[in-house]
Amino acid sequence: MARTALRLAYLVLFLALALVYYEFLGAGPTPSERAGYVAWWRPAGWARSLEWQALKPLQAIGADTVQARHEGRFEPRSLIPLGLFAAPAALASAVGFALFRSALMRAALLALGLTLCAFSYYGWLDLETWQDYSWRWPAVLLSTTGYLAAFALAPAIVQAARARSPTVQVAALLAFVVPIHVLSIEVTGTNPQLAWNLSPWPSLTLFGFLLFGLMIGVIHLAAGLGLALRERLPGVTGAALAPLVAAAAALALRGIPFERSSAVRLAALAVPAALLATLAGRRGARRASVAFLVAGLLVLGSIKLGQGHAEWFLAEARDAIAPQVIDALERYRTKHAVHASSLEDLVPEELPAIPRPRIGWLGSDDEVFTFTDLGDSFLLEFPGPLWVQCAYSPPYEEEGEEGEGAGASEPGEAGLAAAWSCESKPPRLW
Repeated sequence: MARTALRLAYLVLFLALALVYYEFLGAGPTPSERAGYVAWWRPAGWARSLEWQALKPLQAIGADTVQARHEGRFEPRSLIPLGLFAAPAALASAVGFALFRSALMRAALLALGLTLCAFSYYGWLDLETWQDYSWRWPAVLLSTTGYLAAFALAPAIVQAARARSPTVQVAALLAFVVPIHVLSIEVTGTNPQLAWNLSPWPSLTLFGFLLFGLMIGVIHLAAGLGLALRERLPGVTGAALAPLVAAAAALALRGIPFERSSAVRLAALAVPAALLATLAGRRGARRASVAFLVAGLLVLGSIKLGQGHAEWFLAEARDAIAPQVIDALERYRTKHAVHASSLEDLVPEELPAIPRPRIGWLGSDDEVFTFTDLGDSFLLEFPGPLWVQCAYSPPYEEEGEEGEGAGASEPGEAGLAAAWSCESKPPRLW
């Protein structure tokens, strides 16, 4: 009973801390507030009417930090408010790990702690992001940290699922894989209804999945290989070789999360893999390698499957659907000697209906081609999954001097070939 009461009190206090952080650092400006200047550290909701004199020095540091960022320099004092706000959140998550043994509960507490730490970081060090993502920011952060926590604790979750019935295991597998796949193919960062054509949700797919998710998956898989060796070679030899094998495997798999290698990136994979192989081996968990190997394969497989399907949708829209519209626009120009003023001009003479680019399986009114008449040219755009906005422009030829016809440009002469702003699949960012 005492332990139950302690856990309940802890959860109440942690949630209260989360509410305070949300009021001060979590809620970004609303669209109406974005029209004017809103002090980014101002409390929101009920806290806005209170005077918090103790925060005045930190707010002054925050103002200096904003100025320093605009000048392209780092303000060392910014670490003071960051540390003061991030430390309680990190401590609360650590206490939760001591109080709870459930892998799912630990993942939830880790996600909440990471969210509050992110509030602290963006609230003090990255004003622009906080303002750009507006009121959606808390939801974006919580969903991203939720997946990161699940990825980080995937071996413990797999270990817990192994003790359950096959039905529970299948349900857990689907609950893990399906949402990752759906989010990977449905999220677009190019919704034109949002400010600067930027949606906050690609933070989940780009950072949560394609960067940190793939890194964590490689680390788990590499650690599992090291642990497998240790289980086959017990004693000092296995204990010494396990971290080395884990580090080497992580380096060999570096191409999964990173296109370009650097010392920092290699260390970010090899060091955690070696530490996990060492620490998990010391705990002496029976067949710990299986949990790490399965966790790594699940994380990597789920993310890569979603990424591949998203790239398929992008290539289909660019190379199969968009050419129908482009050909119709060219036929219209050939017949009328001018470009169409809108895509509706193509119906029904050139097309029975304007096809739509597909972004995943779930239909949306935003999934349309956007056409811009530029007089002697045009721009055809569509939003792609993940984060890509694709735009097509037709061949452009400069008109000749008066009395000369416009002809095809010879090599070296002024003129532009038809071009897409995107490849058939999004380029890798990391």
